[in-house]
Amino acid sequence: MKKLLIVAALGVFTLGFSQNYYNDYRGSVSSINWGQVAIFLGLNRNQINQLTVLNNRYPDYNSWNHVYAKEPNRWYNDRYYEIERIMTPEQYKKFYSRYYSGQNPRLKYDNDYRRYQNRSQMYDRRLDDHHDRHREHHG
Repeated sequence: MKKLLIVAALGVFTLGFSQNYYNDYRGSVSSINWGQVAIFLGLNRNQINQLTVLNNRYPDYNSWNHVYAKEPNRWYNDRYYEIERIMTPEQYKKFYSRYYSGQNPRLKYDNDYRRYQNRSQMYDRRLDDHHDRHREHHG
């Protein structure tokens, strides 16, 4: 019985963990207006079709998880390699300069995530520091 509970708990943890990666994946698709990208870069019909197929590759968590269950962070490299393959080198350079501030998309995504996470932690720390100083002052 104890083993069953441990396996169930690990399954829930893993599901939550990989679900976060899937949410990141979906955000990488939906946070960009791909119609504007096509116009900005002058993509041809074939490139637009390939990007549409790529963006619709994993419409739900189960289809994504079937591929990335064992290595959920691998989607970053796979996705941006495919985008780079679809575009010409000049188009990709303009794309990542505009949409990823010239950084590797994975690093930009990770840095934005950390910045968001640190913001909430920084707020919490300030409250803790305030309470600590208050306790020291009022003993």
